[in-house]
Amino acid sequence: MGAGTGSLSGWLASVAASAGQVTAVDRDARFLGHLATEGARVIEADITDPAFHPGRFDLVHARFVLMHLRDRQEVLRRMVTWLKPGGLLVVSDALAVGGETSPHEAYRRTITGYWHMLAETIGSDRHCAAQYPQAFTALGLRDVGMHTHLPVVGLDAGFDRFLTLTLEQAKDRMLAAGLPEAVLDKAVGHLAHPMTRESFFAMATCWGRTPAAP
Repeated sequence: MGAGTGSLSGWLASVAASAGQVTAVDRDARFLGHLATEGARVIEADITDPAFHPGRFDLVHARFVLMHLRDRQEVLRRMVTWLKPGGLLVVSDALAVGGETSPHEAYRRTITGYWHMLAETIGSDRHCAAQYPQAFTALGLRDVGMHTHLPVVGLDAGFDRFLTLTLEQAKDRMLAAGLPEAVLDKAVGHLAHPMTRESFFAMATCWGRTPAAP
């Protein structure tokens, strides 16, 4: 769900037993055309539409999707209905860690402004992933578990690049929300310093399985 550019969908298709077992869904499928040649089915749809029902699956997966939906609890409930008996639900989302408590003032103000901007514009919740184990249990899932991965700026070049591009892409909206441009520029410069060690978010992945058929 929310397949984006299809990186995970393509990988799933590559390890599936046969073609046609993987379905990639996104409301904007412009970047998913390549999946047809990789054995995956592509559906362009809005997963928040109550009428949307893609079928029943052994695995339903979403990464960095639910945290950005205002009606995430209802979507999560419906995702469980898309599982076969014994099917596995896997959801990954960002869990804000470190940035809003950083001792570096410009970075702290920038990251705080970024999360507030997302919350105001699209309803993102930077803490909702912490509630997934309880939510999964309440929905009747079994074998519930969670794993977190915390990348650190300055120790992961790919993550450094990701965070810098994220702030640059969000610049206009953060400035419109009141963040001074000089503060944002100073934060981006801080990220480029080779001795910088900062956190932004942990990727929290929660899973649970529906009860198997008798």
